[in-house]
Amino acid sequence: MLIGWEGIPFVLALLLVVVLLVGWVWPYVGLKLTMWVVTRSLLWLRVRGRGNLPSKGPVLLVANPVNYLGWLILLAACPRRVRFVILAGWTSQGLAGWLLRRANAITVQGADAAAIEQALTRASDALANGEVVCLFAEGCAIANGPTWTYSAVYDQVVARQTVPVVPLCLHQPEGSLFTMHKGRFVRKWPAEIPSPVWVSFGKPLPSGTPAAEARQAMQEHSAQLAIERSPWRRPVHRQFVRIAARHPFRPCWADSSAPGQDMTYGKAYVGASCLASLLRPILGDTAMVGIWLPPGRGSALANIALALLRKTSVNLNYTCGPESIQSALRQCSCRHVLTARKFTARLPIDPGHGVELVYLDDLLPKVSSLQKLRALLSVIVFPGWFLEYFVHRLGKHSIDDLATVIFSSGSTGDPKGVMLTHGNVAANAESMIQATSFNQDDRLLGVLPFFHSFGYTVSLWAPLQIGGSAVYHADPRQAKEIGELCKNYACTIYISTATFLRFCLRKCQTDDFRSVRILVCGAEKLPPALALDFEKRFGVLPLEGYGCTELSPAAAANMPDQPFGSLIQVHNKIGTVGPPLPGCAARIIHPETHQPLPLGEEGLVLITGANVMKGYLHKPDLTKSVILDGWYITGDMGRLDADGHLTLTGRLSRFAKIGGEMVPLERIEEALHEVLDTSERVCAVTCVPDEARGERVVVLYVETILATFNTAVRPWCARLSEQGLPNLWMPGERDFYPVPELPVLGSGKLNLKDVKQLALSLVKK
Repeated sequence: MLIGWEGIPFVLALLLVVVLLVGWVWPYVGLKLTMWVVTRSLLWLRVRGRGNLPSKGPVLLVANPVNYLGWLILLAACPRRVRFVILAGWTSQGLAGWLLRRANAITVQGADAAAIEQALTRASDALANGEVVCLFAEGCAIANGPTWTYSAVYDQVVARQTVPVVPLCLHQPEGSLFTMHKGRFVRKWPAEIPSPVWVSFGKPLPSGTPAAEARQAMQEHSAQLAIERSPWRRPVHRQFVRIAARHPFRPCWADSSAPGQDMTYGKAYVGASCLASLLRPILGDTAMVGIWLPPGRGSALANIALALLRKTSVNLNYTCGPESIQSALRQCSCRHVLTARKFTARLPIDPGHGVELVYLDDLLPKVSSLQKLRALLSVIVFPGWFLEYFVHRLGKHSIDDLATVIFSSGSTGDPKGVMLTHGNVAANAESMIQATSFNQDDRLLGVLPFFHSFGYTVSLWAPLQIGGSAVYHADPRQAKEIGELCKNYACTIYISTATFLRFCLRKCQTDDFRSVRILVCGAEKLPPALALDFEKRFGVLPLEGYGCTELSPAAAANMPDQPFGSLIQVHNKIGTVGPPLPGCAARIIHPETHQPLPLGEEGLVLITGANVMKGYLHKPDLTKSVILDGWYITGDMGRLDADGHLTLTGRLSRFAKIGGEMVPLERIEEALHEVLDTSERVCAVTCVPDEARGERVVVLYVETILATFNTAVRPWCARLSEQGLPNLWMPGERDFYPVPELPVLGSGKLNLKDVKQLALSLVKK
């Protein structure tokens, strides 16, 4: 006889009792049974590569770092009984500690080095007994004591015997449902139920595989899994429709240019839907449409509306000259540019012949009250899949469709149109969500423009994938206003650059950023002194990340260390750009032979993952030259350490060849700033041709700023020699040139192309 709806609570209660009884008698079986239920209800678990796990004998699993209770998912996915090596301090208390004890995990029984060594000895004994042991690729530090790196832990675990090593990856596209923040347990509901979760076992590595190689294999397996999962991703605008229908009254956007007019997801859907209807007859069959707007509600609605129309948005860089803008519009064959009269009054645009300006402030008042009401009722009444497939007919909108063309900053040459698909953007947003544990209660402070790839992917689309919110401000240089905005809206995530942090140090109040839990800086190097100064003043440590437009853009990032009592999970290494994000992998090759280099050696940085661009617009040969078997050749020089953290040593183009040797200009630049003990940017280093030695180093410095340090060129140059740099690298006193200001791009990065040209012009005088 079938059970009616009224009988379901009784059945669930009975199942719970059975699970508790089984768990009490056979703890491990009880946990497996519980997770079997969870991964078929709240979570949707998909497991790949189970056959790669040896059916018997000792095995060491090397897994990517997971948050709090993430190990339970791995337990559910593993066909064999597995013992986890958990070093975090929460293992001895609370729910996690109780579950770990029931699972017979190997945990730390104290807060000193001896306790950690004892736990690792137990792990070695388990392998000697033929068991499966899972080790997470992360470090652990004892408060006011030593740090146990991943490689040190790995070596200790396999010290007694060599065992096969299997890479293991856990991907949670919506991020972990359980996480910790400053020692406090944080829980979130998934954006959709069941929430997708992927676990993949890689091919076994030979016995005796070093720690660094095992971690590298795990990271590359993570990137490959991200690529293979591409068909299961939903284009970012389709995900927005789903989230809006599920949470129409949840906060979506706030905009400093429109105080008191914050938008919920329902209102955002109404605005984007109505705008798409108005634009459809105007835009016709044009494939790409320009946008000339600052970050805010208007530009967000414009980007979503174009995506709903299956058109490619081209957010134009309003810090560039008219020639660059017109070149971008020609390359994209744009016939229309969406803008606003208020913005063009402040920053006029000359789009060139044959391009029509469409003013949104003239267009939006044409939306009738009936249209708004109909759209609002539809997002409240209908489920997201109905809106997606039957109202907007988005079923044929694929992840392979082009989402945007972003023109590179041109810091080292002419700007190029980078083609990013919906799959690229969705994969990169997913990587950031997993790394930061972004959830629906987070509020992102969005100050980077949408023509900046970080602004487009992270500030615009990432919050919309999981029901988070964003607060926009048009000018990232207005530090005082940004600080007040962050404080008033209690923003929790802030994506910025080192240049803009310097403005904050000068103008913001000490409590403006107290609510921020993650502050990541990209686009340019983050000086450690600047990061520490910012932490001392505002109580939040800026973390350095790395990416480029061709990678959609984020590729690697440090994350905050997590304190648990007397132990700390180490995720941040100052001076590095962090490990690759989930779903990404890095590799170092020789810049000339393209042969892979051992970990620790400096070479050319390559990145792979589902975030690698489709290619350069109308430049297939250039695309082919920078993508090698799915790996993007970044043009940056760097090295990977044994714990997977990437350290950048400079652009390949920022090396001078002097007397046949490669000289890193960025390292000289850092040393010059270290001499002055400042986080201010007072100089830029480049090179010019030299008949005797091929090239020579030239320093451009801002004379008015240098005067504030009560020094002159000669003592500055003399003190540089005390930094331990080779004599070949040292610029001569004649090679220091004063300039009124250093050329910078709209993103705050040095304009290396203009720096070079300025140096050449000064040397010729």
